[in-house]
Amino acid sequence: MMRNLLVIIIQFISGSIMYSYLIAKMLHIDLRKVRDGNPGGYNLWISAGWKFGLLGIFLDYFKGMFPLNLFIHYGIVTEPNIISLAALAGIAGHAFSPMLYFNGGKAIATSFGAWTLLTNGEAVLFLGIILLILVLIFGTTTPEEDAKKVIVGFSSLSIYVAYKVLTGMSHLLILYIGNLSIIYYKHRKELLYKRSNN
Repeated sequence: MMRNLLVIIIQFISGSIMYSYLIAKMLHIDLRKVRDGNPGGYNLWISAGWKFGLLGIFLDYFKGMFPLNLFIHYGIVTEPNIISLAALAGIAGHAFSPMLYFNGGKAIATSFGAWTLLTNGEAVLFLGIILLILVLIFGTTTPEEDAKKVIVGFSSLSIYVAYKVLTGMSHLLILYIGNLSIIYYKHRKELLYKRSNN
């Protein structure tokens, strides 16, 4: 019990390290003042160029898996429900990072990392195709329109999750419900702005 709790806490701490924000800070850039104020890889890309942006996105993605992947590999944690909770903790760590007074990023890249680990990349491929289609149709738009794409994409992931639950992977439901709730919450301002202007 204590070991499982420790794994969840460590994964939360890993998720809470705001790599994109730290890279930007070293470049004397405050990501909270860029575009929608999200301290993530996309705003780092916009403000510091694609090389730094790609690095930030990769690190945010990787922490969605690390060190949980090592805990799984070495048999430190084996229960599927605990693994899902730990993966969700990493996402929550990014979204509510103590480093930024619990006002972290939108956790998209970190979510991709968590889903890569738990589904061997299947969910990420599914979600990536949906988001790519939306980007190709609507192109680069405002933060409000981007929020809508993200919500549609993550909501569509329910199709994949439902299939996996029916085939015995019910633990994915824990990650999905928690992840979707965080995604909705972190995009609430853009969604409310969109509604108020309709």
